[in-house]
Amino acid sequence: MNQSSFLRGVTLLAALFAAFAATTAFAQEARVSVPSSKSFDQTVEAFKMAVSKGGMMVMSTVDQGNMMKMTGLDMKGTLFLVGNPNGGKQVFEKDPAAGLYLPLRVYIYLGSNSKTYLSYDKPSVVLKPFNNSSIDQTAGMLDQKLDMLTPMVAQ
Repeated sequence: MNQSSFLRGVTLLAALFAAFAATTAFAQEARVSVPSSKSFDQTVEAFKMAVSKGGMMVMSTVDQGNMMKMTGLDMKGTLFLVGNPNGGKQVFEKDPAAGLYLPLRVYIYLGSNSKTYLSYDKPSVVLKPFNNSSIDQTAGMLDQKLDMLTPMVAQ
């Protein structure tokens, strides 16, 4: 192997490592997981109530645990799509492609340690690629709302 080939290989390896590190950093920065002191069912009910009281609505649910039973996997997990149509309107007027991330996704699941978790990706991180200050402002408010709501539900 000549020196030129070796340098190209090292450069490629360094680029792959940097891309992996950036992806991992993004996932760590974006993901929030809050352990709940309640059972799975109690956490789900508390979440629904808190969303309603917080001026949002549950727009849809996906019972992923029930779907996984079809494969033989016994688990509890429900994905909630939550939002507020008026808040969504502010974002969709700026860029309708935001529908990829709105309504917000909150996943409540029973972990392998038998503890219930509420997890979501921060709106400010997932909406950042739209590069729009108005969307960033709304996303920041959504971060605050979820940052307040999830610990209250989990207690």
